[in-house]
Amino acid sequence: MKKSWLLFGLMALLLIAGCKQEVKQEGLSEKDTQMFQYMEAYLNQLREPRYQLFKTQNMWTFLKLDTMTGQIWQVQYSVKGNEYRFETALDLNIRILTPKDQICGRFTLYPTENMYNFLLLDQIDGRCWQVQWSTEPNNRGVIPIN
Repeated sequence: MKKSWLLFGLMALLLIAGCKQEVKQEGLSEKDTQMFQYMEAYLNQLREPRYQLFKTQNMWTFLKLDTMTGQIWQVQYSVKGNEYRFETALDLNIRILTPKDQICGRFTLYPTENMYNFLLLDQIDGRCWQVQWSTEPNNRGVIPIN
């Protein structure tokens, strides 16, 4: 257990220092190696969150983006009750299919002048999509631009 805390402390120091060197896992037990991998994933998640909420001009509506796959959901909250709260997928197409290319922070959203439209950008290869949310299900969608 002491070794695990030492390993966690070392990884935290590397994160704080901004060091990108890999910590060698040689000589660790299987349990310590699993702990190391868990902590590494956790610290990476702190640097680049997998999910982000983007505010729309409608005070009740946000867009939730999976920054790793490009999937988007419309999220609505309410003070009136559960019947006004919902989360619905705008498009469940995963834009990056291979696990090695799924990187937290790969996708981001940019608002446009039209309150119902955002642009989804793949920050690695530059692909773009028009994202449209709506209170009407038939008016929601994600359309490739290039």
